[in-house]
Amino acid sequence: MGSRGAANVRIGTLHLFLGTVLLLNSACAASSTGCSGDSGMPVFPDVVTHEVTSDPVMILNVFPEHGLTDPHNMIVGDRLYLCCGHDQSWDVDRDWTMDRWEIWSTDDLKTWRKESVIRPEDTYFGPAPNCWAGDFAQKDGKYYWYFSNRHYNTGVMVADNPGGPYHDALGKPLLPEDLTPIREYDPEVFEENGTYTIVFGAGTYYVATLADDMVSLADKPVPIVVKTPDGKLKYTDDKPTLFKRNGIYYLFWGAHYAMSDNVRGPYEYKGHFTGGGHGSVFNWKGQWYTVQEHHDIGMFYRGIMLKPLNFNSDGTVDLSKDRNYPAGGGRLWNFDRSRMGWRAVYGTDLKWTPEGTIRGTVTYDYPILDSAPWCLTWLQKGQKLEIRMRNGTDATQARVYFAAYVTDRPRPWFYPEIDWTREASATIDIKPNDKDFTVYELDLSTVPELPQTLKRMRLAPAVGARSGDWEIDYMWIQ
Repeated sequence: MGSRGAANVRIGTLHLFLGTVLLLNSACAASSTGCSGDSGMPVFPDVVTHEVTSDPVMILNVFPEHGLTDPHNMIVGDRLYLCCGHDQSWDVDRDWTMDRWEIWSTDDLKTWRKESVIRPEDTYFGPAPNCWAGDFAQKDGKYYWYFSNRHYNTGVMVADNPGGPYHDALGKPLLPEDLTPIREYDPEVFEENGTYTIVFGAGTYYVATLADDMVSLADKPVPIVVKTPDGKLKYTDDKPTLFKRNGIYYLFWGAHYAMSDNVRGPYEYKGHFTGGGHGSVFNWKGQWYTVQEHHDIGMFYRGIMLKPLNFNSDGTVDLSKDRNYPAGGGRLWNFDRSRMGWRAVYGTDLKWTPEGTIRGTVTYDYPILDSAPWCLTWLQKGQKLEIRMRNGTDATQARVYFAAYVTDRPRPWFYPEIDWTREASATIDIKPNDKDFTVYELDLSTVPELPQTLKRMRLAPAVGARSGDWEIDYMWIQ
C-alpha cells in the first residue's frame, strides 16, 4: 500500500450531475469491457498466520477476504476448531448464498489450519447454497455438526475426528419444518453435566434436550422466554448462542444478550453484546473470547473477528474495550489480496495489479467503478474519504456517489436497483495527465444528503475523459 502522507488536495464544488450520469444505471452488458469479478482470484491458503503481540489475542479479520462467517467452536484437547459457513460470492445483492462449510483449527489462536470442507452434497438437502449456521458438539469420541438447511430445517452430521470428514447421520432433518410454530434453523448446542440442550429459531427461541444418541430429541421443544427489565417480551433475532460463566447462563444473538440462572430461562434482556453478528463464545486458557461475523467485503461476503470477552463485577458484559472491524467504523479498500469487491460498470476495464492497485483504460467519457453491494459503513460528520490515485487522462475531476441504506421499507436490505441519479454525490478536482500517485481528500460533512449508512459506493475516476488510463492505490473512509 502506498503512502498516506499529505498531498496536493483540491476539493471541487459539490453539485448533482443529472445529465451524463444517466449512463450510470447501464448494466455491465452495455459495456464492451464487461465486469471484472472473481476470475484470477488467488487461492486462499490452507494455513493462515497472524503476527499478534497483544495478550489477550485480538484479530479483527481472521480470514481476510475469504467469505467465512457464522463461526462456531469446539475445543478438543489443546486445539480449537471452528466450523464456518462460506459465502458463495461477493457479487450478491439480495440474499445469503452459502456454498459450503469449512473447518479450521488452531492451538494458539494465531496460526489457523484448514482441516476439511463440508459440502451441501454431503447432506440430505443436496447441491444447493443453503449452508447456513450451525454448531458443534462432542460425545464419547464422536463429533457432531448440527447444521441449518437455509432457514427451512436442521440436520446433523457425525465424524470420528473433530476435523472431519463428516457424514450425514440421518439422511433427513433432525428438526423438521413442522416441529414448532417458528422456523427450525440456526441451532446451538450446549452441554452441561452430560446433558445436551439444543436451542434454535428466531423471534422466539425453542429449546429441547438431545437424546443419548445425539441424533434425536428426548423431549418436545418449548419456547424460551426473554423479557426486558420492565417485563415486556423481547424479540430475538436468529442464531442463538448459549454459554455459562460463574453460574450465570448467557444467551446472545448478534450484538444483543440476555442472562438467566436457568438454562431454559426465563432470560432478562441486558442490552448490547460486543459489536458483530452471528458467533460463539469460548474460554481459552482462562480468558473468554468471542468469534463473530463482520462485513468484510460486503453484507453477503463476510468475515470473522476474534476478540477478548470481558465482564463487569455483576456479570454483565464489559463493552469498554470492544472493537470492531474495521477499527473506528470506517472502511479501507486496498487491492493487494483478492480480485473481488470492485468492478467496472461502464467506460473502462478494471484489473488488479501485482503491486496491489487497480487500474483501467478509458473507453468512454464517463468511466464507472462499483464497490461490492452492502459496504455497511456508517457515515458521519468529521469523517473523510481519502483516495490515492494516478490520473493518466486529461480529466480534471473525479466524482463519488454514496448509495444509501433505505430504512423505510419492510425488508430494507432487499430493494430494487439503485437509481444513482438520486444518490448523494460529490466532485473532486484531480490533476490531469499525472504520472505520479496523488492523495485526494473529501470532507464527508460537505456532501449534501449524505446517507447515514452506506450500501454501495460508486466512483467515476476521470469524468469526461475519452482516452488514457487511471490507477488507484487505495480508497479509505476514515
